[in-house]
Amino acid sequence: MSELLIVLLLSLVPSFEARYAIPTALALTDLSPIPVFTLCVGLNLLVIPAVFAGLDRLAPPLRRRYKWINSIFMWFWKRGHGRRWSFPALVAFVTTPVPGTGAYTGALMAYLFGLDRKPAAVAIVIGVVLSATLTTFISLGVISLTKIL
Repeated sequence: MSELLIVLLLSLVPSFEARYAIPTALALTDLSPIPVFTLCVGLNLLVIPAVFAGLDRLAPPLRRRYKWINSIFMWFWKRGHGRRWSFPALVAFVTTPVPGTGAYTGALMAYLFGLDRKPAAVAIVIGVVLSATLTTFISLGVISLTKIL
């Protein structure tokens, strides 16, 4: 049971998130894939409002205090604000199952680009679910293959 708790908490770690917690849980525990998927993805999705809330609290004072931080924010905002492709691009970015492209970074990018919160959150949710689904199926295939060999 402690292995499961550790794996579930890994769903909250930046860059690890559900996309790596699911294969780890499937390899280390005897749980079926559906509860593992549901728990890991559910915990990973809790990150979205937490990152937005943290950025709402931290970014404004940092932008006022440090000119270089404000210039970074303005650079991103000018390039992303109001773009029609922002929703599919955010989904594709978060879906890509490599470190640094999960819910944390997706929420940060949405914030930096000045995207509307609700559509951005939906795009991040879709990306997390797609990425977790992809890694779950790949993991199940690899686990099955190792059992055969």
